[in-house]
Amino acid sequence: MSQLSTTLYQILPAAPALPPSPTGPGFLLDASFAHQGVWAGVSDLLDLAYQHFAEQGRQDILDQHNYVLHMLLPHRRDAIPLKYACLTDTATNSEKTRNYSLDRAYRLIHGAVTLIAQWRAAVAPGAAWTVVVRHFDQAGHLARRFFFELGRRLSVAAKLSLYVDSGRAPEVGIKGVRLAQADAVDVPLTALGPAPGDGEPRLFEALEHADMSDWERHYVPLLRHYQARQDGLMAARVAMRALCVHNHFGYYHEASSFVDTVLPHLDRLVEDDQSARWNYVGNIFQSLVTTGKEQAALAAVEQHAAPQLTETVLQAKMHYLLAMVHLRYLRQQDVPLAQHHIDLALQALQAARADMPADDHAFLSVFINNGLAFVRVRQGRPDEALALCQGGFDFLTSRLGQDVHRLHRSVLLYNSAQVLSALGKQEEALDYYRQSMAMDPYYSEYYNESGNILQRLGRYDEALALYDQAMLYSAPYAEVYFNKGNCHAQLEQWEPALACLDYSLELNPDQAEAYLLRAEILEMQERPDEALADYGAAIALNGDHVAARVNRAVIHYGHGRFADALDDMNHVLALEPAVASHYENRSEIYKAMNQPHLQLRDLDAVRQYGEAA
Repeated sequence: MSQLSTTLYQILPAAPALPPSPTGPGFLLDASFAHQGVWAGVSDLLDLAYQHFAEQGRQDILDQHNYVLHMLLPHRRDAIPLKYACLTDTATNSEKTRNYSLDRAYRLIHGAVTLIAQWRAAVAPGAAWTVVVRHFDQAGHLARRFFFELGRRLSVAAKLSLYVDSGRAPEVGIKGVRLAQADAVDVPLTALGPAPGDGEPRLFEALEHADMSDWERHYVPLLRHYQARQDGLMAARVAMRALCVHNHFGYYHEASSFVDTVLPHLDRLVEDDQSARWNYVGNIFQSLVTTGKEQAALAAVEQHAAPQLTETVLQAKMHYLLAMVHLRYLRQQDVPLAQHHIDLALQALQAARADMPADDHAFLSVFINNGLAFVRVRQGRPDEALALCQGGFDFLTSRLGQDVHRLHRSVLLYNSAQVLSALGKQEEALDYYRQSMAMDPYYSEYYNESGNILQRLGRYDEALALYDQAMLYSAPYAEVYFNKGNCHAQLEQWEPALACLDYSLELNPDQAEAYLLRAEILEMQERPDEALADYGAAIALNGDHVAARVNRAVIHYGHGRFADALDDMNHVLALEPAVASHYENRSEIYKAMNQPHLQLRDLDAVRQYGEAA
């Protein structure tokens, strides 16, 4: 293939794949972040899936993936409005007090892979597709992860042959994937997406007051334009907007890639505008701290904000942020130092009272006190934390009304629910979760966490209904499918339980507890070989997993593999040497191995530890 000038690698699942299926269509994608943006190559493939199901009238599938399609196909957003927009999606400016988690972007990836799988099954059920990705070494974090997940999930059954063209061997950032250097691909490939360099840039002046979606669609050629002219200041202006856009959508790795372009020109970008300085530094901080660069994030605040901020309201916001650094983000956390910064934030806010609108002061006071509530939780003072959250909600609602700062007030309710649950007050916690849902009805985690409480209370049917809503309001994530599978298992609904666990493990194979639960169900269905494989997978993830080793020992024992059973029980007893039932199990193994003196020794241990218990 003349278009490929570097080395070709095939992305393969770590587990052996089936023999190749008959060859189907082939696609050539361009993953260059600098030329095509965050979802370079991904959106081109996804757009074909969207067009297919739209032409077929499959609104059910389009609705299933509404969130993914809306986010990954920005040029079609007018045609794909969000069906279930949570407050984090819709809040803007000072109303947006909760950022997306990094995991939310990974959920988008899994939803996109699932949609591609459905599309492939719909148009070519018996054939494997070939996908070649150019400029893979120039792809952004999320695009790279998408293609690794696509290869891991779709290559297992030989449904997809996925190759990446890269100037260096790619670093595999997820488990369950391996790379193999490949020869040229013989399948004819259909090139998707515009060629690199296509698209005339819009002028900066035309975009200066545009919204996030406009900047998302148009910053790429504009940034490339200024970089080609070696205009560092204008490139920094565009890069700063791009950084803010990617933070807004929760694409933090991509956002942080612009920091080095912005920082050398930061002083000229903000001049004497302290609010702009804090806005820019705050965005730089968010992009760095969310992607594991905590020290660089802290340095950005200490070097580019702290010495220059004299306005007391901005100092209050800065000290709140520094409190969160020491309370949440740094590996070596420091609760007393976090308390110190919260105190400084409240002092600065009090000093700013005369210089800001009363309603703004009221909100910021509650916001900072919510940080103090977090400190109180970490100090082991949950009752004080609860009072801060509840008091803050009541104060804001009475002062500002029902329609202002809905997102933050829902977060205060949510925080109250979490504290109440930790205190064992589950019914009260459920009531606060319900209030959070009423205020922010499409936030998936509220339903998942409420379902977990109901499951612990044995109210399984209610829990299942909430898990279904959690799934409806989010792109897929492994946790909620595991929780639902566990709930079905408690009701002895084995097939739905297995279906949920299968999908949970497809989304995230790094779950020892999911393998354990699936193995236990398979044992009950008298499928010992499959159960044995799952116990082995759980132990591979956690070699000290006691339940998995005990259960595997029982299967080995039942099949006459006494040495293997003994090996597992010896490991278990090294971990838990004072549990009578473990000695009882091992005594049976010694009995089968005709070692009566060892059997008697373990029976003595059974009596000893049984009496102690």
